[in-house]
Amino acid sequence: MASSLIVPVTTIDTIAPHPGADRLEIARVLGWQVVVPKGRHRAGDKVVYFPPDAIVPQEHSDRFGVTQYLQKGRVKCARLRGEPSFGFLVAPDDPQVPVGTDLASHYGVTKFEPPVRPMAGDAEADDPLFPRYTDIENLRNFPDALVAGETVVLTEKVHGTNCRVGIVDGDRMAGSMGVRRKAPPPEELRRSTYWMPFSSNAVTSLLEHFAASHRQVVLFGEVFGRGIQSFHYGFRSELGFAAFDLLVDGRYLDWPDLKDVLAKFAVPAVPVLFEGPLDIEVVKRHSAGKTTYGDEHIREGVVIRPVRERIDPRFGRVVLKYLGDAWLLDDKKTDFTEQ
Repeated sequence: MASSLIVPVTTIDTIAPHPGADRLEIARVLGWQVVVPKGRHRAGDKVVYFPPDAIVPQEHSDRFGVTQYLQKGRVKCARLRGEPSFGFLVAPDDPQVPVGTDLASHYGVTKFEPPVRPMAGDAEADDPLFPRYTDIENLRNFPDALVAGETVVLTEKVHGTNCRVGIVDGDRMAGSMGVRRKAPPPEELRRSTYWMPFSSNAVTSLLEHFAASHRQVVLFGEVFGRGIQSFHYGFRSELGFAAFDLLVDGRYLDWPDLKDVLAKFAVPAVPVLFEGPLDIEVVKRHSAGKTTYGDEHIREGVVIRPVRERIDPRFGRVVLKYLGDAWLLDDKKTDFTEQ
């Protein structure tokens, strides 16, 4: 569910004093906060924004004077004199470049990818009717993708591994974000990261119900617990599964229908934090604090979607994430991916 990397030309929304440093100021760009030297920028200035996890070639980082602040070229989140700072700003090489232009290729910037966890050779042949999940874009990069007052649902973003299970033309299938996985022996089903949901009568009943009258049904969710990431969410000796989307014959269910279906079949779902009119302050508030699975872990953030499915011409299906400041600033979390 990775978001794409963009290095956008944008304008500074506001500049405010830094409450703890006379020589620093706080710039707001898109949905991000960036701490900048005092007097370098003004509200309305056209800038290039380099976001967290951008890997900047040294020839450019040297020119920008930021090499010493990067981690092997990677832009990291930081707390500067008590204020969170996400990324950095520079003036565009060409002052005439239009706002909205993505300059990632111009600067040779690539995206940091989490380490890939080694897996057994259990890859199965792809099937076009068993697609990977939507790439979830960052609301901070597209703050206008949702409209103030639009009815949305906020769910907790669980830090695990993306999983999909389904029945296509009568065949059961399971997979990670990018790879369909071979079925394990029956006795290994509960311990198989991606086939585990089929050990649930609730999940199996839901899939079989739709498969009886549809060619394609795919349930998407998150597998989590001990051994998946650094957060176990209370699942210390077993794996947990929480569903968050359902695709039937090429159509994702609207939120009210999805909510009803998951409840009808008693399929565990990601925690719902808010349902109502969009307010960015509500999003920020719910992205922070402790996970709803207990008080041992901080919350990663939230996933936001309109209650009715729609498409944005810039990136496709409108499903966005907003990661909490504390999560972004936490250097102790693990972030493995499995293709």
